[in-house]
Amino acid sequence: MRDRLILKLNSGNVRAFEQIMGKYSKYVFSIAKNHAKGLLTREDLEEVVEDTFVALWRARESINANQQLMPYIAAIAKNAAKNHLRCVGNATGTQQSRQVEGGYMRVETVSDILDAADKLGKKQYEVFIRYYFYGETLGEISEGMRLSDPDVRTSLHRARESIKVYLSERGYSDEIV
Repeated sequence: MRDRLILKLNSGNVRAFEQIMGKYSKYVFSIAKNHAKGLLTREDLEEVVEDTFVALWRARESINANQQLMPYIAAIAKNAAKNHLRCVGNATGTQQSRQVEGGYMRVETVSDILDAADKLGKKQYEVFIRYYFYGETLGEISEGMRLSDPDVRTSLHRARESIKVYLSERGYSDEIV
């Protein structure tokens, strides 16, 4: 069954687009918030929502009216959140300069590293992102997350080991992580 709202969106109908934005904005915000795991500000999350709908508008002609729109929007939102996390990491200047167990994170591996990080538990994810992408010290992470120093070190070690396995399964050398 063809969705009439998507058909209108396909043809560039602005009102249909506005209806979709009204219907799915809170949903997109929730996806972005869950994917960012507390590492983006409200303003950053709102930018992710905007980026999601800009991407939807740009892809409007290729959206299949026989498919549900919600999973499509969810995929765009997840990617937008991931991209925004990368941008935040770039803004701190740590992506290329922070040493990672004898190697350096290269820009082309960041996407795969973030994919691997997505598979971590909440605490390991937050410690990893704060350390490598925000450039926080272990002490700052301990204080900010209200964890002991050994707990932060253990979480970071376990995160690195999990990411190392994930990346090696995808053909990366041990020097990456």
